[in-house]
Amino acid sequence: MTANNIHLLHARPSPLAPFLRVGHTGQHRLEAMVAANRMPYQRFVFDAAHIRRQQSLLQALKARGSEIVIDLNFAETAAPGRFATAVAKLPWGNAERPWTPDDFGRERNADFFKQMAEFAVANGGTTVLAPTHLVESDVAPWHTVDLDGCVRLRRELDRAGGKSIAIDYQIITTTAALKDPQLRSVLLDGVADLPFQNLWLRASGFGAKATGAGTRHLLETARHLHAVGRPIVIDMAGGFAGLSTLAFGTAGGICHGIALSESFNAADWRKLPQEGKGGGLGARIYVADLDRHLSEKQAEAFFAVRGTKSRFACNDTSCCPSGLDDMAESPQSHFITQRFRQIAELDRLPEARRAEHFLLRMLDPAVRSARQAAKLKFGDEQVQKLVGESKTRLIRFRDALGGLHEAEAVGTDVSRSRAPAFRGRQEDTCELVSIMGGRR
Repeated sequence: MTANNIHLLHARPSPLAPFLRVGHTGQHRLEAMVAANRMPYQRFVFDAAHIRRQQSLLQALKARGSEIVIDLNFAETAAPGRFATAVAKLPWGNAERPWTPDDFGRERNADFFKQMAEFAVANGGTTVLAPTHLVESDVAPWHTVDLDGCVRLRRELDRAGGKSIAIDYQIITTTAALKDPQLRSVLLDGVADLPFQNLWLRASGFGAKATGAGTRHLLETARHLHAVGRPIVIDMAGGFAGLSTLAFGTAGGICHGIALSESFNAADWRKLPQEGKGGGLGARIYVADLDRHLSEKQAEAFFAVRGTKSRFACNDTSCCPSGLDDMAESPQSHFITQRFRQIAELDRLPEARRAEHFLLRMLDPAVRSARQAAKLKFGDEQVQKLVGESKTRLIRFRDALGGLHEAEAVGTDVSRSRAPAFRGRQEDTCELVSIMGGRR
């Protein structure tokens, strides 16, 4: 055999798993993207509290072989700020008061798990998130209930004809609890022995607006979850913070919504909702190089300044052929396409190169753009402040993660999460980059 016949084969990089939360509104726009063959995502999370009026979208996604994850919204039924919302109408909800651990003894409310299993089967879920709760400084009371609930749900799924439906266990906590070795140990105690596939983490204090220091802490502390031996999915993880969990190998998948559900704040769950509060945020336009969503009013003031359109408007003709006009008219489609392409850009690289690429090819250009934007005069005090804050955050974000990358480069081997297996219809799947028209 001569040197000319030798071909070096490289292992396929561990594929990344992006999940999209459908949320409680906007399903018609998502359905339109599916119909137009413009929906790149193949994994979707539906809230049980809203799934009944989202059946048309759900069935369209099922028909294309997508993975359907059902969030039972069980955690919300025990939260003072959430129990009386749409979750109260679920069979396992309670409009009178939030549930407490004492409500879930061995014989109390045992039918809930049967109802959850039947709900997942009836709605065609491929996966269901285990019925767990927000746990903070006092982990023990809910932890025992949650471990038992996962076992009960598996048993009831098997009885209800849902043996093929997987369970993913979710830990809902705070970044402070996650950093505490003792609390973290309790959180993970017994979890590895449960009947589930992937481990989801939703951490209050982390998400699209997380600081560089906060993100570094999350990347380091969440790696302790690798000891459970399951692939990790970080939930409600938007922006560069969410992407960093994939780049640094802390997670094999992330889940986010569209402008909403890109972060989690437990404080909103603790306080009773106020009358007259709530409602939608209106259209939010994603500006990748600022790592921010702008309201329509903010975007109007931002892009009115000379030079901003050429630098910050979408120049991806396969996403927004008309640039800023398409960004403004179809902000959901623009965001979904661009976020997916950011993930696909990391996905095509070997695991060991993802962090460096993220720093040099994604964060550094954003820092340069934000610095340029901060020099402009917008004539709008709010927008001027927003741009300045974005610049400062991105610089500090880059510094913190650059420091982490340097520390890991000279340290011991760093563990990386395995990739969650795809649980839709396999023959209808394709790789991240090929979905978006790229090549490996």
